[in-house]
Amino acid sequence: MNTRTTNLLVIASMALMSLIAGNEILHRIVDDGPQTSPAIVTEPTPQTVVIRPIESSTPSTTSTVPATSTTTAHDALQADLAVPVLDPSVPCQEWAALALDVGWPVEELENLLEEIWSESRCQAGIINKTSPDHGLLQLNEVWRDEFELYFGPWENVLDPRLNLAMGLEIWRWHDDHRGCGWEPWSRPC
Repeated sequence: MNTRTTNLLVIASMALMSLIAGNEILHRIVDDGPQTSPAIVTEPTPQTVVIRPIESSTPSTTSTVPATSTTTAHDALQADLAVPVLDPSVPCQEWAALALDVGWPVEELENLLEEIWSESRCQAGIINKTSPDHGLLQLNEVWRDEFELYFGPWENVLDPRLNLAMGLEIWRWHDDHRGCGWEPWSRPC
């Protein structure tokens, strides 16, 4: 077993012991051993989704993550849990991290990736020639006004981040109001 795996097991054990004992303080652990300063365990804060506008005419498929000089045990554990391990047969896995970054629920990730395959064969810049559908999730122009209200010009719909973000908004609305977020894509719930 490697050091990182051992450290993650130690962290998980300490977290469990902390929950059982009602202890609010855990020691942070990095690859070289325990640190002397404690970390306060608190309730997780809600994730804020930040939509970044396109700065060029070419859609960007990369996200920038700020570098840090130290890694806490929590950061290491979160990095390992950021993208779940999916069945290798699930298509379009190259979009999984971006989808989660945008805010898609982990439990819907497999459905989302399968829908991206069904709609666009994982191609971000695709426009359907027979219908007014665009991008990864083939968003229909019926959503144009809402898209422009939240994300700017309709041409931005080909940006993978914005396409997934608008798709999430559509999915959430249908899930909340009609009981099936996949209804617009004719996918069973």
